[in-house]
Amino acid sequence: MDSEELSVSMEKYYGERIVTALIGIETDMDMVETVGEKFSTMKHVEDVFVVTGDYDIMLKVRFPDYNEFQDFLVKELVNVEGVKKSKTMMVLSIKKEMGRRIGA
Repeated sequence: MDSEELSVSMEKYYGERIVTALIGIETDMDMVETVGEKFSTMKHVEDVFVVTGDYDIMLKVRFPDYNEFQDFLVKELVNVEGVKKSKTMMVLSIKKEMGRRIGA
């Protein structure tokens, strides 16, 4: 599946639904705090965590639709100085958020 087919598929899946994703960010070691601060100023970034493990920063992002999310990935995230690579995990459903069970 090429990127255009994936985009169409994701647009069909999400439709008018809000898009939530978790993004692991690997940064230059001396840029972790600066990169974290930069992401904390972005409109659709809800949470920014400096973490240990495979990534240096974890983001939780939320967008009103898939197109805005895609624009963020290809126009904003990749242009943040200090970001070496990222991995995006799409949220399919939410069972508990901010201490509250969802849909129970």
